[in-house]
Amino acid sequence: MPPEIEPSKRLNHVAAVVTAYRPTSHLVRNVTSLLRQLTTVVVVDDGGGPGFDQIFEDAAKAGAMVLRLEENSGIASALNAGIDLARTTPVDYIITVDQDSLLTAEYVHRLLEAAKSAEAAGITPGLVSPARIHGNPVKKAGSKSGIQLGREPIQSGLLIPVSTLDAIGNFWDGLFIDLVDTEYYFRALDAGLPTVLADAEFDHSLGTLVDANILGRDIKLQDRPLKIRIAASWRYYYIFRNRILVGRRYAKVHPGWVAGGLLLDMRHLLFVTVLAPGRAARLRSALRGTIDGIRGRSGRAHRG
Repeated sequence: MPPEIEPSKRLNHVAAVVTAYRPTSHLVRNVTSLLRQLTTVVVVDDGGGPGFDQIFEDAAKAGAMVLRLEENSGIASALNAGIDLARTTPVDYIITVDQDSLLTAEYVHRLLEAAKSAEAAGITPGLVSPARIHGNPVKKAGSKSGIQLGREPIQSGLLIPVSTLDAIGNFWDGLFIDLVDTEYYFRALDAGLPTVLADAEFDHSLGTLVDANILGRDIKLQDRPLKIRIAASWRYYYIFRNRILVGRRYAKVHPGWVAGGLLLDMRHLLFVTVLAPGRAARLRSALRGTIDGIRGRSGRAHRG
């Protein structure tokens, strides 16, 4: 066992659920890091297909429980399947982790400390999130009784008490991907279970940086290529569809968030349409998502 976490300090009442889709060997490294902190780690293969057997075998050899889904069902379904498997062991908390997220040695302990501090202050935490991701502070929602509260967190690195799962259920699998964590945050918040911020952080990548380009010409800023962050073209289907689906569910209680989220997505789409290659594919994807959102369609995107 690596020296940074002694075997006696491995937590047996917290289980990690790691979702994976066509992973690289970095998955094994990240799983090994988690197993230095926890006794139970569940890895869910979200139907990535053949060609990844060795990676999942290596994860199992490292000590993880590996669950392989037959088809790609989306992040929410993969999380739910992993959570259900993890709960076959006696655990009090679930921590959800993306395949490319590497948590620091004391990360889980710090989130547990934040949960216990909140409970000692009379606050029942619905979720526990790090205060920083890749050095950037997360959104805050004020404080209560000296406890720092957070706004909608990202799913990776999120600590979920089992009591929250018992109270509000699992993730909304119809969303497939995008806004899965945000919808769960609002569901917990509306049940009186706020998100607590912990003095912790980890590295996690969000989107892809590409060179800004207009009419075939690269844009420079102070003699350096201007970089903008985009998602894969197919993701814009889910971004816009799920914004509508989640907006419908929470518009009455959180109208400001719904309106603001729609405006931010539209501004982002306009920005990347002007500056990033792949414009037509993104616009088609966003349009299809908008139409399906209005129609109330959920689940995996319809083909054609």
